[in-house]
Amino acid sequence: MTEDKDGAACAPDIFALIPAAGVGSRMKSAAPKQYLEITGDGRTMLEVTAGKMAGVLGRSRVIIAVSAGDAFVDALRLQDMHVLRTGGASRALTVKGTLAAALDSGLVKPRDLVLVHDAARPLVTASDIEALIARTRQVLKEHSAAGAVLAIPVPDTVKRTDAAGMITESIDRNGLWRIATPQCFEATTLLAALERALDAGQEVTDESSAMVQAGHAVAVVRSNPSNIKVTEPADIEFAREHLRASTNQKESGMQLRVGIGYDSHRLEAGRPFILGGVEIPHDKGLAGHSDADALLHAVTDAVLGAAGCGNIGILFPDNDPAYKGADSRRLLAAAWEKVAQKGWRVMNLDCVVVAQKPRLNPHVEQMARNIAEILEVDPECVSIKPKTNEKLGFEGREEGVSTQAVVLLTRASSFN
Repeated sequence: MTEDKDGAACAPDIFALIPAAGVGSRMKSAAPKQYLEITGDGRTMLEVTAGKMAGVLGRSRVIIAVSAGDAFVDALRLQDMHVLRTGGASRALTVKGTLAAALDSGLVKPRDLVLVHDAARPLVTASDIEALIARTRQVLKEHSAAGAVLAIPVPDTVKRTDAAGMITESIDRNGLWRIATPQCFEATTLLAALERALDAGQEVTDESSAMVQAGHAVAVVRSNPSNIKVTEPADIEFAREHLRASTNQKESGMQLRVGIGYDSHRLEAGRPFILGGVEIPHDKGLAGHSDADALLHAVTDAVLGAAGCGNIGILFPDNDPAYKGADSRRLLAAAWEKVAQKGWRVMNLDCVVVAQKPRLNPHVEQMARNIAEILEVDPECVSIKPKTNEKLGFEGREEGVSTQAVVLLTRASSFN
């Protein structure tokens, strides 16, 4: 917690803590994996990873923990970052020792947020880091959790096998996540959880394990699947190729991002039928906390997702009275302002609306104009395609309406 010139409390600072004391034995290399070069200009994995965190937080907010006898770190380009020789025999011991040292020295204050991030995750994106920070601040403000972690949903069928490698059971993948990093918590809360777990001899594979074992709730933030942990030799080749492709894209002078949005709402008597900002005569309307404009909700999620700015549920929670009956045009405008501030512009937007009734084609032109005005593009850049479902599914039974939106965003690679 910092103070302004009048002594008033300000928002907590945010630090990245990168444990880099491991030896990476599975990489089978002469140097620990964090010191392997992965870019064309000779930068190591640790330099790239630290640079990603510094790009969001600033170099003076990055703490790197190495072993006491580390012979590699002094040769790296880590100016203005804090390199502490506080590495331990395990990740948990390294994070605990480094947090304790940073708090004792006053570098980190008790309520400051700390993002613990693997040195071997050089492909983390700035948008994911920013989304994690925003979610952590939200759950702390709501007192609903003690922090948040980046994670990737498990997309594959999951099986358990016996010692002979034979399948013994199928595991329901619903609700399963691969936990990644960064993981974000208040400094003293995390330190206390680590001390408690280690003193009790509990297995601590990551910070969220210690926090949950200490009785804290931890929120999950969906991460880009490319945020892998480099473990095997094949992983480092993937990381090199990914970074090479990113560099080529930047040199082309343009960044492109695709976003997908989906929404559905049930139909209910006594509600106005509002879609694309147009009120359409019908005997039923879309039910929801706001005006339930499913098309604008899908568009909102598409642009937020493409820019890595979270999702509509995070920005405009459906349990917040402030958004009761809200005009979804206002919500899309607020979301677009957030996206546009990051330099993004819409190249084109393509939408599908599935509704048996009412007939939507007569209203498509006005819907496109409404959306185009908010997104600051020509209406010709907005496509809306109404579909009936041939009386199939909940849409065909006239129980509800579903919408999908795909957006292509672009910005100059030089945008900061």
